[in-house]
Amino acid sequence: MKMKTKLKSKLSRTFSSNFTNAYQKFTMNHMTENSSLPEAFLQKPLDQCKVALVSTAGVHLKSDEPFDVDNPAGDPSFRIIPADVTEQELTVTHIYFDTKFAKTDPSIVFPLQQLKESAADGKIGSVSGVHIGLNGGILDTTIAEQDFIPKVVELFHNEGIDAALLVPG
Repeated sequence: MKMKTKLKSKLSRTFSSNFTNAYQKFTMNHMTENSSLPEAFLQKPLDQCKVALVSTAGVHLKSDEPFDVDNPAGDPSFRIIPADVTEQELTVTHIYFDTKFAKTDPSIVFPLQQLKESAADGKIGSVSGVHIGLNGGILDTTIAEQDFIPKVVELFHNEGIDAALLVPG
């Protein structure tokens, strides 16, 4: 991570902590509401659904290429995380929150073990074999919306995933 990015990270975390309303306006400024999209409803009870995790906290395998946090627009790509991963194999690359605790305990931003427990308890049908890590600090979402999100949707469709739990970073 470049020194400029480290400074940007520190400033944004400080700004978000001390000027919450202004930070929310800044981060939501680029968002547009798309009311033409259909609502999505589960087609079967949750205790029969295959569920995947989608985390925007920059979670990825330590063996993966880290998210490009030096890109001023953010990194719109995604990382596939297998269900058999251990917490020791995960790391977090993000600049808009302090990743210290998430690196120590990835379940804070990627609760895979808790999802497995929900399946064992019968609250969900099963845990997907694949999960997704994204870097949520994307200021220009065009590439993500046009390229990467359709790929994730296709992957989830091919894997027979019924529901995804979004875990923000």
